[in-house]
Amino acid sequence: MTARPALTSHSIRRGSAAALCLAVVFASAASSLHAAEPGTASTSAAGSAPQRHVPPHVDHQPIDRVPADLRPGPVIHVQPAMVSAEAAAVLQRALYVAHAAIGSYGVTFAAVRDGTLVWAGASGVERDGSTLLTPERPLVIGSVMKTFVSALVLQLVQEGRLALDQPVATLLPDAPASVGAVTVRQLLGHSSGLADVYNDTTKAMLEMTPERSLSPIEILATLPEPWFAPGQSWTYSNTNYLVLGLVAERVLGRSLGDAIETRLAAPLGLPSAHTLDPADAGSPLRPAWASVFYGSGAMAASAADVAAWGDELYGGTLLSAEMRALMLQFNEHDTGLGVQRLEVGTHKGYGHSGLMSTYTSLLVYLPEADLTLAVLVNLAHADINGMLTFAPA
Repeated sequence: MTARPALTSHSIRRGSAAALCLAVVFASAASSLHAAEPGTASTSAAGSAPQRHVPPHVDHQPIDRVPADLRPGPVIHVQPAMVSAEAAAVLQRALYVAHAAIGSYGVTFAAVRDGTLVWAGASGVERDGSTLLTPERPLVIGSVMKTFVSALVLQLVQEGRLALDQPVATLLPDAPASVGAVTVRQLLGHSSGLADVYNDTTKAMLEMTPERSLSPIEILATLPEPWFAPGQSWTYSNTNYLVLGLVAERVLGRSLGDAIETRLAAPLGLPSAHTLDPADAGSPLRPAWASVFYGSGAMAASAADVAAWGDELYGGTLLSAEMRALMLQFNEHDTGLGVQRLEVGTHKGYGHSGLMSTYTSLLVYLPEADLTLAVLVNLAHADINGMLTFAPA
């Protein structure tokens, strides 16, 4: 790819810096942000779904909201050589204003282009309400995990160790018959018909006994009848990626977490990316959440590592050109194989969004700008698109 010039103060005076996406894409700035200036600190560089799909959050618990007296904290940022000091200041202000606009405990943001970190920053605090959030902090990425699992499975297809139209029964003979009848391709593209792991049984566990965990096979045993016959329709279902995680484990003879670390995270230099184990006492997810959403959302990473991951997945050599093209064949529901077609304001791209427990996430690659953005928020249902495009009057 063609090398891009460094972002400078001259190149950033074209529009509103409070629109964070535009601030990075065009490196734009405004003379007045109509908001209090943030304090600053530095650190070293380091789709639409059918109604039957219910996002994985607990409806009957109190709404996840920020305390009324909590104000956005100082913006802590990483300033790589690609961004001038003035441009970094613009991005700091944009992140601060965007964070203040949506209201959350904290938000981390990163932009990567051609394998290089453009900028990364954090605004706000941890969910304890006092500890400053840093850019390097791993947060739960929710369904952005599906991009990792999809890439892992497509690698195995590329290596001839799996076939896209291979029935799951040939790989997981002990799985329920409804699971064994679907193919790898149907799982990847959400056309399996399998009902979601977020069902009445698991929902009760998430709400009432969050310290309890079940094995993936036990989770599959809670599934109601399939929503439709394999390949006959489309519905987003987290179950698909739980099954794909089991498939990858069977083929590779190792845990899903180990496979993601050794085949994806470690080779690509993503030290913060890791799956969340229900047995880990320090996990940001309670055991029930980590077990129910095994393979589909129980994973954490820093914003910079998520953005670097998307940059490689969508613009690098992790997958062959043929396999990436297959992954990016979108259906009428704007879904490919582990990827969603996305829009940020007027910018079109693709990646994946996520909602998991008290976390909201977004990974988006914008082809026209050759830029990958990652946003992680430690609040459920955060308006990330609004944060990226918010511009004060």
